[in-house]
Amino acid sequence: MLLLAVVQTSVGTAAVPTPEDNALMVRGFTPEPLVADQVERNLIRPFKGNSGKLVAGEHRKFGFEIELAGSGALGVAPAWGPALRACGFAETVTVGEKVEYMPVSEGEPVLTLYGYVDGTLFQMVDAKGTVSFDLTPKGIPVLKFEFLGAYVPPSEVAMPGNVDYSKFVQPLVVGKRNTPTLEIFGHAGCTSAFTVDWANELNWREMINCAGARSPDRKPSGSITMEFPKVTDKDWTEIIRKGETGPLSIVHGVNPGNIVELQMPNIQPAPYTLTDDSGVAMMQMPFSINPALGDDELTIIVR
Repeated sequence: MLLLAVVQTSVGTAAVPTPEDNALMVRGFTPEPLVADQVERNLIRPFKGNSGKLVAGEHRKFGFEIELAGSGALGVAPAWGPALRACGFAETVTVGEKVEYMPVSEGEPVLTLYGYVDGTLFQMVDAKGTVSFDLTPKGIPVLKFEFLGAYVPPSEVAMPGNVDYSKFVQPLVVGKRNTPTLEIFGHAGCTSAFTVDWANELNWREMINCAGARSPDRKPSGSITMEFPKVTDKDWTEIIRKGETGPLSIVHGVNPGNIVELQMPNIQPAPYTLTDDSGVAMMQMPFSINPALGDDELTIIVR
């Protein structure tokens, strides 16, 4: 398998990705070559049996994961930047210092993706996506993407050569040494699981004179599993009961150029559950990621 992705100059105009410049180093690539509704014909006849179906609203879906790491150099965008931008983030590069990704509510780019599977090429045009982050201790941190886009008939082609993955940096396993900061409401609890779901709403709209992937809203959320603290240290029950909001930040990576930071200034925790982990009480707490002034729920800093 091979996956290529390139940002289009405009909606409706397919781009042509190349293996030298646009190869994505992915894992868990799960293409759905044809996603569509099947409309029953419901014919009336003097005998029993199916009357057949017609396909409507055909499109395509790709799912894949990319390891979370920086670019290896300060102020250089990571290789997963184009995919993140198509999930509703604006990219700002500060040369020699950092790259920031901030959410937008309109104007995000779309992608052309080429998925090669055993000699068959599945193209997807005008693709929009959503992303989630998984930073589980003793595991590789990943971005999990899902994209919807326009259907293009498959074709048989030779697998491209000269595939260049040099822009992808080897990730660091999540843990105390490589993930030096995780604070929620100023509390740094021992954490066994952490996820964030950007939760873009994705759907395919099929109309006369109009068809395409749409992302009309987002409802980002997350979940954290950490040691249950004493009430005198942090009273999560009262925080949730009062509907309080506060900041959450996590920093993964220790070397300049390979540090990724997620900042969420306005999360709202929800009721938690308690479990036992080797005799230690753990709390699994979901939270919503809310805007303050708008388009500021989550900032991703690569530095």
